[in-house]
Amino acid sequence: MISKAIKNKSVLLNSVNLTRSYSNKVNYNEIYKKHSKIAEKELSKDEVIKAIKENTLFSWNPTEAAANKALVMEKGDGVYFYDINGKKYIDFNSQAMCSNLGHTVPEEVIKAIDDQLRSAAYAYPCAIVTPVKAKLSMLLADIFPGDINHFFYTSGGAESNETAMRMARLFTGRHKILARYRSYHGATLGAMTLTGDPRRWNSEPGASGVVHFMDPYPYSFKWGDNEEEITEMSLKYLRETISYEGPNKIAAIFIESVTGTNGILKPPKGYLEGIRKICDETGILMVCDEVMNGFGRTGQMFGFMNSEGVIPDIVTMAKGINGAYLPLGAVGCRDHVADYFMKNPIGIGSTYNSHPVTLASAYAALQYFLKNGVLDNVQKLEPVLKKHLEELKSRHPTVKGYRSLGLFGTVELQKNSKGEPFVGYNGPAHPAMGQLQEDMVKNGLYTLLRWSSFFTNPPLTINEKELKEGFEILDKCLTNLDKHFEK
Repeated sequence: MISKAIKNKSVLLNSVNLTRSYSNKVNYNEIYKKHSKIAEKELSKDEVIKAIKENTLFSWNPTEAAANKALVMEKGDGVYFYDINGKKYIDFNSQAMCSNLGHTVPEEVIKAIDDQLRSAAYAYPCAIVTPVKAKLSMLLADIFPGDINHFFYTSGGAESNETAMRMARLFTGRHKILARYRSYHGATLGAMTLTGDPRRWNSEPGASGVVHFMDPYPYSFKWGDNEEEITEMSLKYLRETISYEGPNKIAAIFIESVTGTNGILKPPKGYLEGIRKICDETGILMVCDEVMNGFGRTGQMFGFMNSEGVIPDIVTMAKGINGAYLPLGAVGCRDHVADYFMKNPIGIGSTYNSHPVTLASAYAALQYFLKNGVLDNVQKLEPVLKKHLEELKSRHPTVKGYRSLGLFGTVELQKNSKGEPFVGYNGPAHPAMGQLQEDMVKNGLYTLLRWSSFFTNPPLTINEKELKEGFEILDKCLTNLDKHFEK
């Protein structure tokens, strides 16, 4: 029986005149003349959106609907950005939880990028190295705890996780990889297969060998009434999963050290330590995805450092490594893993890995991070963020609860006194949540809404006054949402 989706695609294809012929001759001089004029023109919002619809495709969402709602950013300034009409927004999600140093690029980062472009703009990574690659690698080795001393550079977080999968399989000679359901690891095939939430579904069947297991904090039930019980039962369940899959068949366990878009969930006490012990006993590699957590977001330099004495075998990173000023990711590994690849090929590579300009941006951005005490700022503002979140909960019946760690926060919403969400797990949109997002934009605040929650993840450079400003806007918007609360 033909599925509805296939039928719809057949109708769409039949409605397109695929036999129409096109010339492959292009007048490039005329194109240049046209765009010489466009380049000097100030486009209106309508002109931008029109071109976006006609010439681009959006990530994740249907392009037409996403384009109609899109903000047209013209410039950024600190924790703020401005749209094409001059409207100011406070960024309460650091864009994709990545603009950790804000929207004003430090002058030393600009200079580092400019100097690198002028000296050596590109180097083939398989055969040529650059001084900035050596410097950044030495800096990262000093920043990371334990013996995480070797680094492989990628173009972003998903590619970092793909690389870590390849490394784990080659190092162990095993194929299976365990990953959690309440997780997100990226949009490429392997990384999406690792992902546990519904974003995975459109990519299935996906890459082979990935087995998902439940989190310490599932959506619809709990493992226990306190952290000790939750940790004990979660680890017992994980051990049983490993026994079913065969410990000598499993290359790695992938985890976000603090769960990101699936709820800002710090692992219960002893959980990461327990996974580390299981990995040591079975020869399975422990891989921590620090793409979102890394470089200060959780109040520690890396999310796994919120647990006592845990050193992963492999760490993946991106986003905060350079504040997302240029596309860059990396994979760090401990000495015993690196030793294997000193004698054996890593089996992965790309044109842009170890790109010297992106490495220069990271080297300068991390020095700026250290020089200006950005991590200290996160730790100072962590209790302030929690105070504001608690005030929202006390003032608004639609706020069911919140979670936060460092400057990593989320607010869960409810539509009635029974605690029912406005939107169930991956459920259909609710008009109240759509209105909440419109209210946020109208009042000059940008953040990410997901199902029945929203995030409070500002740039790590935010100050107390700016944090208060953002929560004043949220307070106003939630007052409107409260009108939808059912007794």
